Amino acid sequence: MKDPQLAERLGAIREQIERACKKSGRRVDDIRLIAVTKNHPASMIQDLIDLGVRDFGENRVNEITEKVPLLKGDFTMHMIGHLQTNKVKKVLPYVKWIQSIDRGRLIAKIENVYGQCHEKMRVLVEVNTSGEESKSGCKPEECLELCERVVGSSVLELKGLMTIGPLGADESATRNSFALLRELGDRCRSLIDGTVELSMGMSGDFEWAIEEGATMIRIGTVLVGKRFYI
Repeated sequence: MKDPQLAERLGAIREQIERACKKSGRRVDDIRLIAVTKNHPASMIQDLIDLGVRDFGENRVNEITEKVPLLKGDFTMHMIGHLQTNKVKKVLPYVKWIQSIDRGRLIAKIENVYGQCHEKMRVLVEVNTSGEESKSGCKPEECLELCERVVGSSVLELKGLMTIGPLGADESATRNSFALLRELGDRCRSLIDGTVELSMGMSGDFEWAIEEGATMIRIGTVLVGKRFYI
């Protein structure tokens, strides 16, 4: 293992997850840690797999296609970044989840290239709950219609919703963003078989996200650091 402090940081994050769950009356087993490994080498992902991490998120298609073939063991790769339609075919063989479904055109493209012989692709509809123009995601008022579009697809399985909290905002604004996603998830509950997954919360706000109902948290910097390999 190249980074001897990796296990220590992972342990600290798991303690924070446990603390947030205890505070909000939730079960630790209901929270899925997604390790975000953007700009870090496959060797670090392998170290995390060896430490027991099972879910990984990448923002860029080229990093997914380069890293996944080098990995061994039991793991799941999530596409969490904005997905361009011209890169859909390239990324589909390497991921089991797409967390950034934000428009009908993207759904149509996936349907066009994803063969019927495969199991359905698990997806989350991304919602821009902060209203920031720089962010991807559908508008809150478009969420239900987009979810219904996914449910009508023969190749996609709607699992829930995803959002990114407001950048640099205080606790109140961040919690409001997460609470809105939870409310939207409640509205979409009838469309989803099983748990409504809510992917929200990153390194600086994941404890708040857990307290507001997150089932998936996407942790990068506090786990893997800021080092870049490209």
